[in-house]
Amino acid sequence: MTSPLDDAALAAFLESQDSAWLAEQLMLVADEDPITRIRLTAAAGSENAADEARDAVLSAIGKHSPGQDDEEPDLLHRAVDLLEDLADYGFEDESADIADEAREAYVSRHGEDDSEHLARLDALADGEGE
Repeated sequence: MTSPLDDAALAAFLESQDSAWLAEQLMLVADEDPITRIRLTAAAGSENAADEARDAVLSAIGKHSPGQDDEEPDLLHRAVDLLEDLADYGFEDESADIADEAREAYVSRHGEDDSEHLARLDALADGEGE
């Protein structure tokens, strides 16, 4: 029986690979995961990334069910992570604007609550992202 690679072993493997192969693998992942695709396009400096992030965050708010006690991060958690990454990639103003819009949409749909999601949106909208 084989055991899974730990993070260090996987990182070492990836570092030894050809950049074209790595790009191909990233594109496969991006084709299956819109948030990853947006994150990569933001890292590449695409102005469309902010609009795509806005759509993803607002969609995640619409699909969110407060009170879910999942161990895995939910879609909204990942979408808010995306806003933090967007700011890190030079889209600070856009990220804050999206967070402000998302905060309003969250409160409108789910009400004021003490959720981590709303607290993170508040911080991002107010320029206090992690």
